[in-house]
Amino acid sequence: MVQKSKHAEGSPLESNEHLRILIESAKDHAVYTMDADGRIDYWNTGAQALFGYTESEIIGQFAALLYTPEDREGNELEIELREANESGSVEDERWHVRKDGTRFYASGVLTLLRDERVEAGTAHGYAMIARDFTERKAAEESIRFQAHLLDTVEQAVIGTNLDGIVIYWNKFAQQLYGWTAQEATGRHIMELTTPEVMAEQAVAILAHLRLGESWTGEFNVQRRDGMTFPAQIINSPINDDKGTLIGIVGVSADITERKRQEASLRELTRQLEQQARVFNTTLSSITDFAYIFDRAGRFVYANQALLNLWGLTLDQAVGKNFFDLRYPDDLASRLQQQIQQVFDTQQGLRDETPYTSPTGASGYYEYIFSPVFDANGTVEVVAGSTRDFTERKRVEEALRSSEAELQKSHDELERRVIERTAALTETNAVLQEEVRERRRIEAERTELLRRVIFAQEDERRRIAREMHDQFGQGLSALTLKLAALKRESGEQLKLREQLEILEAVAKQLDADADFLVWELRPTVLDDLGLPAALEAHAQNWSTHFGILAEVHVSGLQEERLTSEIETVLYRITQEALNNTAKHARAGKVDIILEHREGHVSLIVEDDGVGFDGAQAFGPNDKGLGLVGMRERAALVGGTAEIESQPDEGTTVFIRIPVPALPREGEDRE
Repeated sequence: MVQKSKHAEGSPLESNEHLRILIESAKDHAVYTMDADGRIDYWNTGAQALFGYTESEIIGQFAALLYTPEDREGNELEIELREANESGSVEDERWHVRKDGTRFYASGVLTLLRDERVEAGTAHGYAMIARDFTERKAAEESIRFQAHLLDTVEQAVIGTNLDGIVIYWNKFAQQLYGWTAQEATGRHIMELTTPEVMAEQAVAILAHLRLGESWTGEFNVQRRDGMTFPAQIINSPINDDKGTLIGIVGVSADITERKRQEASLRELTRQLEQQARVFNTTLSSITDFAYIFDRAGRFVYANQALLNLWGLTLDQAVGKNFFDLRYPDDLASRLQQQIQQVFDTQQGLRDETPYTSPTGASGYYEYIFSPVFDANGTVEVVAGSTRDFTERKRVEEALRSSEAELQKSHDELERRVIERTAALTETNAVLQEEVRERRRIEAERTELLRRVIFAQEDERRRIAREMHDQFGQGLSALTLKLAALKRESGEQLKLREQLEILEAVAKQLDADADFLVWELRPTVLDDLGLPAALEAHAQNWSTHFGILAEVHVSGLQEERLTSEIETVLYRITQEALNNTAKHARAGKVDIILEHREGHVSLIVEDDGVGFDGAQAFGPNDKGLGLVGMRERAALVGGTAEIESQPDEGTTVFIRIPVPALPREGEDRE
């Protein structure tokens, strides 16, 4: 495929001397020239290395020899030469053929050469500069294949860089979340899919991925239309050739139906387990024998009374028939036939028989076999019960006693349940009151903290103004007076030296006072806004501590944040820079302030020694003021996170929701 060059039409090389210099400098490219008919008349070593032909073999040959048979049949060379005549040069990407018959993909530029000594517009020849792009072509094809393959997966596949910016978004992600790939690419993943609950675990997730481990979790995520649904998310690391984490690929699936089925299954399991407990407890509490047969006449259940009669456990009895349990052959045969009769006729039966168990217990027993139907009306199992007539009176008395005991236990249980319920109700009321009280205290604490902090800001502003007005004027007057005294000192060298020392001290005091004023409350924060204040503070801080600090602002060129948010972000930046100066031993600090719809983000990142980020906001704060940062952010509804590892620097992330911002000059609340 031939694409016309963007160069202006008729833009030839100035002379053959320029061409010679170009060819000699193109050491890593194949360069050859052709006459007006397309015959090769120059062949550099790069062309020989790429195509395999020596200079003696190729000079005089048509350049079409280097094209594939199908391109030769399509007269592609003639087409290229015509387009070069029209536009001056054309860009060419196509498959070529080496001398040994192998193919490779090359990218080049075909340029028209004119001889100014002949008639204007007459072609003198052409120059081709080409380079082997086979690997890049294969990589592009591989990428297209992989993208197509991922589009066939019925799960959302999303790729992001380490900052959470989307770089890949497959078709199912569009179907699941409602954002097209074009809309999603370049935006933050949290903004498109996942609420704050996942953002709070971002540090832990990154820690897993940096260890080369995948991370799996379940979250409620949000579609573009605002509806939420449960999803399973699997995050896996994307590493470069050196094993360094460069991105994240996340696979997410809607598990709404699975959740519903799991809940249904849990409820069904709970009901079945409850029924099984009731069934087993009930049947094990009676002295009659209770049991169940399958269609082959084997026991699938026997209550404890029957097991005691046999001297077996339930596991030993299940799966056996009457023959296996050593019943007399005639009795075993009759019982097995009766079980099959119930299955066949779907009717119950009643009978009786004498029986002596393997344990020596003898008696006369009455038994009932009853069909149990499934949902389709088919006999699923046969349930049976047996009663010993021999000791009817004893059984009846025992049963009455058992019933009385059960009633007593039931009454006692009811009483305890009532008492326990009353106690729990009282405890619950106390706990609810405690929760309400704690919430009230926390709200009061937060409000008090907010008032204290912003009262401190007002006091800082007042002190800064007074220091500027009083100390600044006084120091300025002192500096002028010392300069005047130095002029009047004349030839008094010792006095002059002392005055120069005092003058240097006064200048240092003036600089320190200015720095303190900036630390307390820069007027530029109130007058010009946060971006200007951060620029000024970063420059002043860099000068004071000798550490390069750069400020990058996005989305706030014509807008102002509220005074409270600007103050919070400014103070957090101050605290972060103070930590850098005290602890980080850094060479550079980047301060990134970015406003996007609905929130403003502040990132302060240094290249210092770092620390164990897992200890952030904990009891081992070690004077870093991290808890204070989080509390300041929380005052305006924001969050603060720290990412740091030993020898890998420290990054402070602040994210604050903001209302629609007024433009410059509008009223601010």
